Amino acid sequence: MSNVTDSSTVNLINNISAEINRYITLFVLLFGTTGNLLNTLLLSQPNLRSNPCVLYFLGSSISSLGIMLVGLPTRFIGEWISTDPTNTNAFLCKFRIFLLYGFRTISVWLIVLATVDRWFASSVRVTRRFLSSRRIAHKCIFIIHILSFLLWSQTLYCYNTNLPQAPLQCYGMSPKCQIFNDVGYAITTVLIPSVLMLVFGLLTIHNIKGSQRAVVPFIGTIHRISALNTRKRRKRRFNKGSLTGMLLLQVILLTLLSLPQALQQLYLAFTISTIRSPLRHAIENFIININFSLTYVGNSIPFYIYTLTGVLFRRTFIRLIRSIYRQSIVFLSIIFINFIFHLFPATR
Repeated sequence: MSNVTDSSTVNLINNISAEINRYITLFVLLFGTTGNLLNTLLLSQPNLRSNPCVLYFLGSSISSLGIMLVGLPTRFIGEWISTDPTNTNAFLCKFRIFLLYGFRTISVWLIVLATVDRWFASSVRVTRRFLSSRRIAHKCIFIIHILSFLLWSQTLYCYNTNLPQAPLQCYGMSPKCQIFNDVGYAITTVLIPSVLMLVFGLLTIHNIKGSQRAVVPFIGTIHRISALNTRKRRKRRFNKGSLTGMLLLQVILLTLLSLPQALQQLYLAFTISTIRSPLRHAIENFIININFSLTYVGNSIPFYIYTLTGVLFRRTFIRLIRSIYRQSIVFLSIIFINFIFHLFPATR
């Protein structure tokens, strides 16, 4: 009787996990891909791209788009069409994990660098503010790409399919590979970046409060400041505050959505030799699917965060929509006029 109950419970858990995974995958694929495409388009605008922090946002958005396009289509195929090809094809398994982990590492570390840049930009020390520059941002982005893909290049050897007693069908093919990748992912892609983002986020808030306290005596010593310079300073300060608010909210949400997967990866590494019953295996698979979905949600929401919290970003988005609308009207008008001339050619 107990075996029958366990079997029905396992089937129920597997069905619930499949249904949740199916609809979350579809939702995140649609909204995440759209959001990151819009992010890439907006952050490429000249009035935003001149800021080094925006360059980190842009690089992170492109990497998040890569995460959507590499990680979710195979899950979508597995849930809606047929079996996931990365669970049966060794090459696809290896290549998908290599790209997916590489893009995730790049995405999160560029957000870390964005928090460091905000700390530099908000500092009262001139030498630190000089470190917030586009030249340094370009170099850092290049280095992060190289190091991230080098870190996960070993997955092209370590990962394989159809492994007995593995928690996932595409997984490390030896205990050493499994421990290295699980612990390495948890530490380098979640734990260390989360700590650094929170630390530099708090330091940035401290700098902003310190600079605000210093404004009053500074203004009291200067009596002749042109209205133009005052407006420029206020606009610059407003833009910096807008970027900082966007960044801090993203840091908090990214940490909350990524931390469960890090804990799960550590749990898998420390229980690698444990023999699991079918019921325990079903429960763990359910938790794994939920945690994976949360990490994809974390990579799909930046556009919506920036739109809700970033006034500068929102204004740029509205201007872009208006520009596209005007260009579309002109384009359609030209097509309509050419069509009319084609139907009713002018007679001489």
